[in-house]
Amino acid sequence: MDEIVIFAMNIIKKIFSKTRLYRFVAWQWNRFNEEEQLKQRLRPDQFREYGQGVRIDPDVRINMPSRVVLKDRVMILRGCNFNTIGGLYVGENSGFGMNCTLWTWQHRYLNSECIPYDANADLKPVIIRDFVWIGAHVQIVAGIEIGEGAIVGMGSVVTKSVPPFAIVMGNPATIIGYRDKEHFLKCKAEKKFGSLTLVGNYKENIVKMFKIRYEKELKELGLM
Repeated sequence: MDEIVIFAMNIIKKIFSKTRLYRFVAWQWNRFNEEEQLKQRLRPDQFREYGQGVRIDPDVRINMPSRVVLKDRVMILRGCNFNTIGGLYVGENSGFGMNCTLWTWQHRYLNSECIPYDANADLKPVIIRDFVWIGAHVQIVAGIEIGEGAIVGMGSVVTKSVPPFAIVMGNPATIIGYRDKEHFLKCKAEKKFGSLTLVGNYKENIVKMFKIRYEKELKELGLM
């Protein structure tokens, strides 16, 4: 059935590619694909463990959820693509921004039976501890551990493990600072946990430095 639909779409494209009719049909085809993806949304019962309050956006791709543990209140935003053959463990109150990529295995190329690699898959699980925030468009290679309370800046490529409370950024990701450990542990002891799943419900604050530096522009933007 799918082959017939694709063949028909190719004929339509060839005949009507520059007409409004074609653009309308193409739009309907895209809508159909989006609805099919929503039908294939990941279900909690597919995971090794699926905690309470977990949020996974509809277009997240996880190829082997049976090897994934998600503790309570984990958030994975749209566009993330995780290859979890080697295993993925995500601690509670940890989250991924949009369009992150994560890998948990690699081809065997050292002493392989053939080149560029052989048929063996070396499994290297990724471990994400509690209260970790991973920004948008981050890439994480196989075998990485990200310590409790760490922050990974947007667009970073994580090629080695990140210590607890570290703030890393760049390609490759390097440590640019640390969270205040005492403040972090105090909030943890008092159970002052932010809700990662309530995206968009923020109290907006303009950083003082930007108020001073860009006062004119901020006024034009209607932010002051």
